[in-house]
Formats: sequence, structure tokens, C-alpha cells
Amino acid sequence: MKVTAQHVGTCVAWNIRSGATVIVRLTGFGPDGVSYTCTDGFREYQPTSFAISLDDITGRWRPATAEETAEFERLYRPAPENWD
Repeated sequence: MKVTAQHVGTCVAWNIRSGATVIVRLTGFGPDGVSYTCTDGFREYQPTSFAISLDDITGRWRPATAEETAEFERLYRPAPENWD
């Protein structure tokens, strides 16, 4: 299943070369790019451009499983809560 704007507010995941899975909460999705929040509260924005499309950015992304979402919620500690 492909990640779309309907997934904003939910967790999405993708696998990286090392075999690990990245899990983030999708906070924005539009023709100009995507944004998401990591477990430490860090917010990332990946813009589209003439050379990078939404499909390039989200091609490996998928909706997170229930277990992955639970893991994200367990680890989620936004700043300044995580500054200890």
C-alpha cells in the first residue's frame, strides 16, 4: 500500500539497507513535499523539486504495522522532555 495524504497523523515505516526499520509519524503530505516527526520530537521536511518527486521520497514508505506504531509511541519523547 502506498503512503498518501490520508496517512497524515499516523505512523509510516520503511526499511533501510542495514535491515533496520525507520518509523516516523507523518505530519504533512502535499505536492511540495512531506514532513514527519521522529521519536525524539525532531521534525523533518523533505521538499519536492524538479529532480525529486513525491514518489522518489515515499517510494519505499508504507503504513506502519500495529506493532511498529506501538514501538513509536513507546519511544516518543519530544523535546524538552528528552533533554535529560
